[in-house]
Amino acid sequence: MSELLVDLIDDLKKTNSGHILYHYDQIDCYLQNAVTYIVAGVENGGHVMFVENDRNLPHIKKELDKHLSKAECARVHFANNFDFYYSNGNFNPETVINYFIKNVQPYLESGAAVFTWGLVEWGNVKEYIPKIEEYEKKLDKMVPEKGIISLCAYDNKSTPDELKERLKRCHGVLITDREYKYLQN
Repeated sequence: MSELLVDLIDDLKKTNSGHILYHYDQIDCYLQNAVTYIVAGVENGGHVMFVENDRNLPHIKKELDKHLSKAECARVHFANNFDFYYSNGNFNPETVINYFIKNVQPYLESGAAVFTWGLVEWGNVKEYIPKIEEYEKKLDKMVPEKGIISLCAYDNKSTPDELKERLKRCHGVLITDREYKYLQN
């Protein structure tokens, strides 16, 4: 998928935005794609806001050190996904969107391209389905307005079918560990 992911990013740059849904199955593919996404964002002159869990971050940072200079690494901004999505103590779509905008605004104002990656993980996901959908709809509206390429990652095995269907309606592209396709919104 890595080369395909680079091709997808190049394609989305032509429209100056994109909202990508990533349903991953294999953690090794996920980690490789995460590194590829970050490197592609930086190589395209952008800043990357990378929202990830603490289990995966050490591996990703280690791999990035092999591909990026110190100056390039300075354009990658990491956030813990639990802290990011629960910035107000609970998951509130409006609060998370505002927190998101606050974090990317300085890079947008500088004229840099902005790439974001968010790993979305939940305990009892069924109770969050309406809030996740609300958040993703707000993000889907904001991404083209701000000129951002944004990827939202979900573990395919732990995402209920009901949520998968709702998420497809909130994203322009669906990727898996091995392929991608454009969705009809």
